[in-house]
Amino acid sequence: MKYTLTLLTSIALLLFAGCRTINISESDAFDPNRTITPQTFNIQPYQFQEVAISTDDGETLNAWFLERSDAVATTIYFGGNDFLMVTSHMLLDAYRHIPVNVFLFDYRGYGQSSGDPTVHGVMNDARAAYQFAKNEVQSGNDKIIVHGHSMGSFLSAYIADEEDVAGYILESPISEVNQWTRRLVPWIARPFLRFNIDDSIKDQNNLERLARNNIPLLIMGGSNDEVTPFRMAEDLYEASASPQKTLVKITGGTHSDLPKSVEYRRALQDFYEHF
Repeated sequence: MKYTLTLLTSIALLLFAGCRTINISESDAFDPNRTITPQTFNIQPYQFQEVAISTDDGETLNAWFLERSDAVATTIYFGGNDFLMVTSHMLLDAYRHIPVNVFLFDYRGYGQSSGDPTVHGVMNDARAAYQFAKNEVQSGNDKIIVHGHSMGSFLSAYIADEEDVAGYILESPISEVNQWTRRLVPWIARPFLRFNIDDSIKDQNNLERLARNNIPLLIMGGSNDEVTPFRMAEDLYEASASPQKTLVKITGGTHSDLPKSVEYRRALQDFYEHF
């Protein structure tokens, strides 16, 4: 996440200036980037369809539905705060070996989607994506899986908690915001720094959501992830109430490069065999 690197750079300077309060607002939680219409899509065996999703608060989301004839389920992907569909090639290359449809969309304010991102708004986006997948793009099956990366792990856990899904995946996940910000700061710096976090962000707690959800769960993280350290994935695994849960640590993996690893692809294949 872009602001994470800026934050860590600022910490060293603040240590020499005494105690400080760091404000984290909703605008800091997102990194929207506009893009153009989708490039030519030729990843086999998907059939590509571009669709528009309407949210209940009047926004229109640009989305891709990637369909295949052998699909046993539909996976909705919730990207991180810098995710755009046009950057999803590495993810889709990992998924093309698995018999599931894949449903992608750009959050409000990202790409060609209308609006501006807020926590409440992006949660509306997640609900709209789920309803669209449930009602419009099912191809002979009624199973929905939700897969969230980084910030998207909150949305994946949220939809899994609120809606009828067959399973969920958390990749490079965040456990809860207070724990996350604490782990961004070296222990020696903690007496000098405080975080003032918007309530809408602070209220997001995946530990609580996982503790009351018993559907199949896959958690994956990288050993070298400095944005969402692997210990957060371990905490979520321990908190999960699911009797069918798997934790995968990808050696050498960082925050955004897991889909290119053999371990990542094997973990996905093993998870989807249950459906």
